[in-house]
Amino acid sequence: MAETPHATVVTNTCVTPEHEPEFAAWQAEMSTLVAGFPGFVSGEVIPPFPPTQVDWVIVQRFETQEQLHAWLDSPQRADMLKRIQPVLVGDDAINVFMGSAGQGPRTETTAVIMTKVAPHAESDFQAWHKRMDAAQSKFPGYLGCEVQPPVEGFQEHFVTMLKFDSPDHLSDWLTSPERKALISESQSFVEKSIIREARNGFGNWFAFGAQREGMAPAWKNNYIVLLGLYPIVMLEILFLNPLFDWLPIPAGNFIGNVISVGVLGWPVIWLLSKWMAWWLVPKDERTPSRDLGGAILVLAIIAIMGLVFYFLHEAVQVAPVTSL
Repeated sequence: MAETPHATVVTNTCVTPEHEPEFAAWQAEMSTLVAGFPGFVSGEVIPPFPPTQVDWVIVQRFETQEQLHAWLDSPQRADMLKRIQPVLVGDDAINVFMGSAGQGPRTETTAVIMTKVAPHAESDFQAWHKRMDAAQSKFPGYLGCEVQPPVEGFQEHFVTMLKFDSPDHLSDWLTSPERKALISESQSFVEKSIIREARNGFGNWFAFGAQREGMAPAWKNNYIVLLGLYPIVMLEILFLNPLFDWLPIPAGNFIGNVISVGVLGWPVIWLLSKWMAWWLVPKDERTPSRDLGGAILVLAIIAIMGLVFYFLHEAVQVAPVTSL
């Protein structure tokens, strides 16, 4: 059965460095607000990763275009944006995509390319883009490309989501002589083009037109996150938290969470996903025995780590911690 189309909005926004903690707290409040709106499916916030990605990238997905429109036009969102406006740099790039979520694996690097095409030149742009995609698909690390035409009432430009497996491979293509030659061919019908990058962005939001291996089931991903997060949190409790005794608990916990998320996202999950690929996304047919065996292996490793941390806890003096 075909998937129900969804509406996704991707927002790139730049924040002055000294205000990033304030923006992070504001974004957490914004995420709570949008989650209560009718039709909200899921969201993702990708912090900056200079120099490759200087923006905060916020992805929000709704069941229908109308529900997304209601959120974008809501007075609650307008009030939140008015509050944070003084700490932002330049204008936000807000792009809407229509269609169901893709089945591709989590991308390493995504370029969001916003292209303003001259009036009545859409067919020229589309023919040109086919040549562009044929050229970029031959470059190492290419994972796929998705083009969203203008959406009436939302945006007047074409939006291209281009993904490669690493920032270096993406950069190789963006700076290549082949791409520069193609860009020069488009000057007669392209009025303006802007590129913004997002490292580790958009996960399985878009299919990107590429036929890739299937995604792992959500429960397997949860097991991998648990396997990676447990030792990070325990090491923080044993060795990092005592260093933050002088801080208020919310501040200490926030620092711990930032470290946990950062280390978990890179390199822990990346390494675990490669090591457990035989179980997460097997190349041959999935079997119940393999699914069960991988789950037991993950739980056994966690149990062994639990014993190790128990003895470490007995050997290390740890200040009481209420949460992390």
